[in-house]
Amino acid sequence: MTIILALLLLSPVAFGDDKPASCELAQQSVVSHSSSGLAQLSNLGHIRITCRIQARPFPIKPGTSRNGLSVVTTAYKVSADGNKKLVLSEVHQYGGGGGGFGPNPEPEWVDFYVHIPLESTERDAEARRYLARLEKSMAPEEITEQAHQRALDRARESVYQHRVGHFQVECHILDGDRVVGVGVVEIEVLFKGRFSDVGLPASPPV
Repeated sequence: MTIILALLLLSPVAFGDDKPASCELAQQSVVSHSSSGLAQLSNLGHIRITCRIQARPFPIKPGTSRNGLSVVTTAYKVSADGNKKLVLSEVHQYGGGGGGFGPNPEPEWVDFYVHIPLESTERDAEARRYLARLEKSMAPEEITEQAHQRALDRARESVYQHRVGHFQVECHILDGDRVVGVGVVEIEVLFKGRFSDVGLPASPPV
């Protein structure tokens, strides 16, 4: 599984003339639609996206090969007045393919999950709530300060709960460090519960 954190577009990436990519949400990620047709997702669910680009030509120079596609995302939280604020997003890439031989090869594609994590303070609070539930079932002598801190650190890493709100997610499809396609997915993440209440992370499958 590939995990890419993207707060800003990576500086080494070469941005030429961006070509469009066709990006769409998986139907199983969508729980409902707003009155304007915006896809609505659960803050505890998966944000699964597939992007497709026109097939790249195969290299003809002996000893060369074609890179597999990768993806980075740039996410913006959209306010009620339309202003956009850059927020952290994570990519969990798990699949891709397409682009066979012949005069009209099928498009190439890449599958991935996007996580729009809680802000640091919210994530810490959620980890503490989760740990407090666990410690209620433990004997007092088991809860040493050292054991509590180790468990809290593990809980922070386990929290997989999206931020709530309206987001635009720019998907930048890469061939090595070169952008070969850009697509945008617009979503609304709804509050459907807390990680600490569910008890298990809604993390993408490995």
